[in-house]
Amino acid sequence: MSDSGEMGLRALKKQMTREAIAEAALKLTIEKGLDHVTIDEIARQAFVSPRTFSNYFSCKEEAVIAADDHYTDDVVAALHRRPAGEPPLESLRHILVDLARSQSRQQLRAYVERVELEEQYPTLRPFRMAQYDHLEEELRNAVAQRTGTKVATDLYPWLVAAAAVSIVKTTTRLWAKPRSPRVRLIEKIEDAFDQVAAGLPGPAPANDAT
Repeated sequence: MSDSGEMGLRALKKQMTREAIAEAALKLTIEKGLDHVTIDEIARQAFVSPRTFSNYFSCKEEAVIAADDHYTDDVVAALHRRPAGEPPLESLRHILVDLARSQSRQQLRAYVERVELEEQYPTLRPFRMAQYDHLEEELRNAVAQRTGTKVATDLYPWLVAAAAVSIVKTTTRLWAKPRSPRVRLIEKIEDAFDQVAAGLPGPAPANDAT
């Protein structure tokens, strides 16, 4: 096997190990609650040692949130596949709607469980915010590449990335709230993009009760 092939295989093994640890952390946390899960338990579930766990994650909270790390790669890869002349915000609308549409009922329920975990355990939130920051950074770079703008000096890639990530954060959290209207996630995303495209006009005034 060539050196490049060995390096590729090594990187793949590391990625698989990271994913196994993250999935184990999320599964155990959903089953038992974050306070009742230890790093040793997560390591056993993932068939690795606690030392290996520490090579990938600083704490169990980081591992739990890392189960969704693939989302950034999925969105950015899909953006690179969109037509070159398509406005980036329109591209991201198609991408986010398509990703939501591709989720099974079981996958959507699992996402609701993750949102509920973050509400219950605030120590998870900084790692979720870091994940969103990473998504925004990757989108800035991708949008700049597609539009010939510069991340260092131009507002455009920053604004597009910030708008898209804000839509991801707000629509998923509102959709997952127990007391929210059970609108489909796709409809929430489309409504959010419509409002942004329209310049965020104010809501229509409520009719006065008579």
